[in-house]
Amino acid sequence: MKQAYLIYIFFGPPGSGKGTQSNFLGKKLGLPVISTGELLRYEESIKSPLGLKARRYVKHGQLVPDKLIHQIIAGRLRKRDAAKGFILDGYPRDAKQLDDLLKLIQDKYTPWLIEVKVSDREVVNRISGRRVCNNCGASYHLVYNPPKKGGLCDVCGHKLSIREDDKPAVVRKRLADYKDSADPLLAYGKKQKRLISINGEQSIAKVRQDIFKAIDKIK
Repeated sequence: MKQAYLIYIFFGPPGSGKGTQSNFLGKKLGLPVISTGELLRYEESIKSPLGLKARRYVKHGQLVPDKLIHQIIAGRLRKRDAAKGFILDGYPRDAKQLDDLLKLIQDKYTPWLIEVKVSDREVVNRISGRRVCNNCGASYHLVYNPPKKGGLCDVCGHKLSIREDDKPAVVRKRLADYKDSADPLLAYGKKQKRLISINGEQSIAKVRQDIFKAIDKIK
């Protein structure tokens, strides 16, 4: 029987840096990184039938239905560059999407789950420290990338603001939602003994190093 190709599914709370780390791994392994957010934006930009359907939900602040997300993901996985493996960022997000993915890949691919673990307190600190300039779009962080003048954009001098989604109360709600949806991913990974948990509160370089070491052991 032909050996299944490996695929890697990144998940973690908002602000965990999983997108950054998935791109590092993609470059290391020469595999495409498939992000649902980027896929949706691309489908919308080319005005594909699926993209236009998705846009109607996004425009009204609604979640794109699982069926539509699944169709977009399925179409992306049919492309040649994904034939020998790929990396997923942002999908699956819950039990239903995980079941859809497993039915889609069947025995052609073997999924490994990579959890980037970050405490609730750290997530709130990371996200609530973000500031943006509504005038030119420049972004800052009060701790990691502060503006030169408090509360003002370095580029255009306009006042910085915090996005609604970045306010502490909203972040805590997002965290609670994430934990509910991530439980089946953790359970599946543990049951299959294909779960890699990484401390995401280290430096970006150290997180990358730990992920690479773990991946090297299963190749």
